[in-house]
Amino acid sequence: MNKIIVLMTSLLPVAALASMEVGHSCDTWVAMSDATIDGSVILAKNSDRPTIEAQPLVQHPRRCHNAGETVKCTYITIPQVDETCEHIGSKIWWSFGFEHGMNEHGVAIGNEAVFSKEPYEQSGLLGMDFLRLALERSKSAAGAKNVIVDLLQRYGQGGDCERKGEWGGSFYHNSFLIADPQEAWVLETAGHYWAAKRIVSGVYSISNIYTIETDWDESHPDLVEHAIEMGWTHSEQTFNFARDYGGYWEEESPHPGGIQIRRNATLACLKMDYKRISPMTMMNINRHHLEGTIAGPRWSPAEPFWAMPCAHDSARVKYRTVASMVAHLRPFAPSLLRQVYWASFSNPCCGVFQPFYLHGPKIPNKYSRGTSTYSSDAPWWSATRVKALCDLNYHAVNPCVRKVFDVTEQWELKRQQVCEADVLRLVKTGRKHDAVRRIQKFVDENVTRIDREYEALDRQLPELLKEAGVKYLFAQYLNDWSLKAKLPLPSGFIPR
Repeated sequence: MNKIIVLMTSLLPVAALASMEVGHSCDTWVAMSDATIDGSVILAKNSDRPTIEAQPLVQHPRRCHNAGETVKCTYITIPQVDETCEHIGSKIWWSFGFEHGMNEHGVAIGNEAVFSKEPYEQSGLLGMDFLRLALERSKSAAGAKNVIVDLLQRYGQGGDCERKGEWGGSFYHNSFLIADPQEAWVLETAGHYWAAKRIVSGVYSISNIYTIETDWDESHPDLVEHAIEMGWTHSEQTFNFARDYGGYWEEESPHPGGIQIRRNATLACLKMDYKRISPMTMMNINRHHLEGTIAGPRWSPAEPFWAMPCAHDSARVKYRTVASMVAHLRPFAPSLLRQVYWASFSNPCCGVFQPFYLHGPKIPNKYSRGTSTYSSDAPWWSATRVKALCDLNYHAVNPCVRKVFDVTEQWELKRQQVCEADVLRLVKTGRKHDAVRRIQKFVDENVTRIDREYEALDRQLPELLKEAGVKYLFAQYLNDWSLKAKLPLPSGFIPR
């Protein structure tokens, strides 16, 4: 990571940092086939949400639907389509939609909150609803983009993006990064208006700020004319989508500086490993805290003074990374292996990525558990408890966690090669059922091992904290949210 540190330092001038504030956070980034080590397309995302809001991992099979059926989204009900695709998604527990996900055709999507000058509606489809519906209804990145645009025009976007009475309320518009094994699309919206750009090579990243300026491939037919009518620009020649539709200069909107820093960080990491990008490259970006730069944390990423891709919460900022995805999309592989969904619960720096597959293999049912109240049988909460213990003394505790999970991820990657070689042989001889069983065995082995490791860390970390002591700036904040969520933390570490 030394090369990244040098490049990141050059990207963070002191003058820029002086005005930077931490705002809403989420990041999605993609590497196209010319940028990856194996000619695949890889899309990754960190989903940043309220700290106690569980984000379980769910899997839905392909389904046929009867004429006249409807689908109940988070706030509104819309007509169902004839058939929906098999898909995996990271589901905010109380909502219909996903923060990120992937379907059986290798379509993977991440979405971001963005803030525009257009009004925010009290009801409609949430960005997460659009994302899930696009996964259910599309066979390509372009198709998913078209699904979202059509739904946007029909039903609009709106509604509170935080659970009523639980956090604080949040209204925003949405941008999307959509990939399949051949191409990617950036789709950025402002109310009913939108612009889209096709990506076929290189790398790209989006965050909570508009990235499309004057170079788009498709748009709302009245995009420019509306901006002129509203007085946001003078003419077609002066129009800039990000500048003219962006609401970041309004008093209630997040400061764009911190958001741009996060986007610069993910892009810098991608460009540094250009042509060598792998799923592990993406996982390292998921975990990045700007370490070693002039914006690096002093005591812990939980401070946090600056915005960072792996976001930690504190008394200053109530959002954090609660789930992560790396979608490995391989056009050269048979359908069973064409897409691999690497998933991590809670902050990825304190957690472990696990690979899952479609077309037969299943995610364990327990991975779909979790609400805003602690449950010992919900894997998301097991990961969140480890994260909370890490925050109490990050420099002492996190190395212990990484010593365990780094080995596990390397074990998974080696076992993946063996498993997929077996699967290829079985597929070539027409033994698809045995191939599915082989993948399922691999998935189950990972799950069993990681369950044991979380149980062991649950016992070991409190003992380590007794020796190392608590070094955390926001103990009262951690106390407050752990009590609210009924999260059991060792007595004596924080005030009760």
